[in-house]
Amino acid sequence: MDNLTHGITGVGIAYITQELIKTPQSGLVACALISSQLPDLDVILGSRSKTAYLKYHRGFSHSLLLAPVFAFLTALSVNFFTPQNNFRLLFLVSLLSLGLHLFFDLLNAYGTKLLWPFSNRRYAWDILMIIDPLIILIFSLGLGLYIWQNQKGLLFSLYPFLGLYILSMINFRFKAKRYLLKIFSSYKNVGLLPPLLGWRKWNFIVQQEEIFYLGQVDAYNGTVDIKEKLCKGKECKFVLATKDNPEVQVFLDFARFPWYSINEMDDDIIIKWSDLRYRLREREHFTLLAKSKIK
Repeated sequence: MDNLTHGITGVGIAYITQELIKTPQSGLVACALISSQLPDLDVILGSRSKTAYLKYHRGFSHSLLLAPVFAFLTALSVNFFTPQNNFRLLFLVSLLSLGLHLFFDLLNAYGTKLLWPFSNRRYAWDILMIIDPLIILIFSLGLGLYIWQNQKGLLFSLYPFLGLYILSMINFRFKAKRYLLKIFSSYKNVGLLPPLLGWRKWNFIVQQEEIFYLGQVDAYNGTVDIKEKLCKGKECKFVLATKDNPEVQVFLDFARFPWYSINEMDDDIIIKWSDLRYRLREREHFTLLAKSKIK
């Protein structure tokens, strides 16, 4: 998810903890805020290039194994400046905020290496968009009314709302997939991506052997709109040659539905790699150019 969502949902944990324990703990909000943003510091490593971003973002910093370590270091740092706080509570809030960050990132399509270093597989549940206006609106409203008007009821209702909202989106996704598979009874792979807004229009990718169907399925009435049909041919020597390129290898590790196009330019063959997950919504998002020499 976006950093604003991570921040406000993490801070909510700190305020709820504060209400439950009654005794003031001044460092809880700081712990929650730092921990909710800490995993995304990997963008510093990824700032060098698009390939570096794909390689490092949501990698080791999003590992379940390292989450307690990061939470411990955060609590230790905050406790150093506020020794009057209970370290165990600081650690608990840090761990919960960081865990919520990892959980939220699983709900997107990008992919998270949750089991690093045991596995480099990217896990993605494709349930929510990276930016969800409804979550931001509800949490901003709830936290604002709690801070300025002490509306504790709204504060404690935020996470039940969040749980119900996620469950409802899972339900809509199941419905959309069920409608889709009535049309495509046989398939090799299926991708179903959440709408930019609302819950009805889900983008889909269906692979049947070497044919890819791209379109939208309506989770309400089951309407399936096929927008593109792509046929994947046999990879020529120029395409195969680019696969030895380390940057292409990083891209292929990231892409769930890799696709390429070929263009000739002077003495080079330009291979443009892309991920079909982003083709309908953002055509130039997450693309990579690689060259093969004409011989």
